[in-house]
Amino acid sequence: HEVLIFTDPVDEVWLQRMPEFGDYKFASIGKGEVELGTDEEKEKAKEELEEKQKSYKSLLERIQTTLDQDIKEVRLSNRMTTSPACLVVDKEDMSPQMEQLLAQMGQAMPGTKRILEINPDHPILEKLHNRFSDNSQDPSISDYARLLHGQALLAEGSQLTDPGAFSKLVSDLMVQAL
Repeated sequence: HEVLIFTDPVDEVWLQRMPEFGDYKFASIGKGEVELGTDEEKEKAKEELEEKQKSYKSLLERIQTTLDQDIKEVRLSNRMTTSPACLVVDKEDMSPQMEQLLAQMGQAMPGTKRILEINPDHPILEKLHNRFSDNSQDPSISDYARLLHGQALLAEGSQLTDPGAFSKLVSDLMVQAL
């Protein structure tokens, strides 16, 4: 796959006006679902993800309940290899960058809830799944869900909605670990 990295705010506008160039169709990695590889690899990855979806179903519901005011949906994804989670928008939703660009131009924009995608192969999620399997009522599950959401926000360069609460969660985790 050939990749173009758009870093300027105007790139978001340009990409909407020019969705393809010659034989190349542009697709945002941060919108919708991403399927890479050959048809056979896509099918195999889809089957594996569906299998994991079954075992993670209750944990995903718990994370969704915890973060319901901040996210539209939580789902498993094989989009990531080293990150535990990321935030994306639906294919037809406006990206956070476009919302920010319009806000800078004086347009009042309602915030779009995003989708929290979770990497089921990451060690954090495997341990969180094990903890949830041992005790589904464990209150720390909600704290870890908030930490994952905050980490995904920070990784993309967004601001936390409540930096003080996030800092407290990190501090509490450090105390437990030390």
